[in-house]
Amino acid sequence: MHTCLHMDQSHISLQPAEAEAIVLPLSLDGLLEAGLQNFPPSELALERAIALTEDALMPQVAALRSYPLEVLIAADEALAALPSLLGCTDTGSLQLGIDDVERGFNQVAQVAAGMPAHAVGLPAQPRFVAALLVVRELMHHVGWKQLQLR
Repeated sequence: MHTCLHMDQSHISLQPAEAEAIVLPLSLDGLLEAGLQNFPPSELALERAIALTEDALMPQVAALRSYPLEVLIAADEALAALPSLLGCTDTGSLQLGIDDVERGFNQVAQVAAGMPAHAVGLPAQPRFVAALLVVRELMHHVGWKQLQLR
């Protein structure tokens, strides 16, 4: 079983297989407006975005965990840079583990702490940073171990 992640301008929703969508009171645009619009992001902006994401997610964690947590599927263009950030050459349907997502997010955190973005290969795309943060928080708090990019 899988759950599909949809991140559009007005909200973020999760569509479990054979169940109604769960809409989070959160959007990538909202995260950008809350401080992630600048690149590189500051450590404070990253911390604020994590807190906002956790606040939106926590009331839904029990509901999301009630569905099988095999794979989180994301087809959002905002995540298109993730495979190259992780050194993957396959640009088709790609499955990543939670450790891969954490590694990508740690590169964002290193850049926020002052490392040059080009040193870790982080694209200068605030929307990518926001989308990766959301995926990381979902996987970490809900319990998904696999992310499939389409």
